[in-house]
Amino acid sequence: MHNMLKPNLTVGSIFDIDLQSLMEKGYKYIIIDVDNTITAWNHYKISQRLRNWVFKAKETGFSICLLSNNNQAKVQKFASELSVMAAPVGGKPRLRSFKSALTALRGGTHNTLVIGDQIFTDILGGNRAGLFTILVDPIDNKEFIGTKFTRLMERIVAGRRPICKSHRQPR
Repeated sequence: MHNMLKPNLTVGSIFDIDLQSLMEKGYKYIIIDVDNTITAWNHYKISQRLRNWVFKAKETGFSICLLSNNNQAKVQKFASELSVMAAPVGGKPRLRSFKSALTALRGGTHNTLVIGDQIFTDILGGNRAGLFTILVDPIDNKEFIGTKFTRLMERIVAGRRPICKSHRQPR
């Protein structure tokens, strides 16, 4: 079980990911979490920095699909504003949610990566689906009450410690 909780790569934020290097390794598709990965929890505002990162990812050749456990209508609207896809099924870490995103992208386990801020949803689910997983620090300390408990478990079970706080977004 411990290996299922271990990401393939850990970085401070999405902005620290070397997209070109991952493309050169054969990755073409990105499944990315929303809340506290690319925007503050339940705060669907698109920063210029995020907009630039998405543009750079697409320019590099990546297709992006958002996968969230939050309200799917909100996620679909946010994806539309970013001009990316959103998986029709949430429910991470269940395999069906990751398969939903893979189907939307038309990607496979060998060329798709998952980016998220939570070990027990994003990383566990991505690893169970056989995908390359990247763990980022959460953008904001404000979170769903259940996530606060999960963060404690991440520290106890997986020994997680944030890398940096430089990317935290103002609310």
